[in-house]
Amino acid sequence: MNKQEAIETIKNIDTLNINDIAGQKVDMVIKNQVLDIISQIDEPQKVVVPKCVAEWLKEYRYANTLLKVLNAAEDERIVPSVVNDWILDNQRDFVVAWYDGYEIEQEKLYKVEFPTGQRLYKNHPNGSSTEQIVIKFAHHADKDGHFTNKELEEAGYGWVFDCKGVKVEEVE
Repeated sequence: MNKQEAIETIKNIDTLNINDIAGQKVDMVIKNQVLDIISQIDEPQKVVVPKCVAEWLKEYRYANTLLKVLNAAEDERIVPSVVNDWILDNQRDFVVAWYDGYEIEQEKLYKVEFPTGQRLYKNHPNGSSTEQIVIKFAHHADKDGHFTNKELEEAGYGWVFDCKGVKVEEVE
């Protein structure tokens, strides 16, 4: 329901007519009916942007005007180029994100299982927050074995996507 439909619906609610202290006629409606109608108004959904675009927006949004950014993108002056390309391909979404905010696109997560039944998982050696990817048997909890493509590549396991026999599943 949009704003105009809500107004029309509220206009059509049954009213109770009473006179106020000054003797003027007042139309009364039930508050819960009005709140129910208002709750049905569609709220605009935030635009979903890739993580790299969100990081770029966070850093540069207040340093430039939207017009300067769009002109820079048109002249291919936005770095990194993947951000520049996304802006050019999604100009409307970029403008909405600029003014109304955005949500960050969730990166795809993968789990990797080798033919031996072993899986990759994240190890926190000595309780440190630094993550190292090591091989662990399949019975290890799945929550420690979900990786982005970038994490796998940075740890030297990017080859698993091209290796026959290695099972790489997208996690939902």
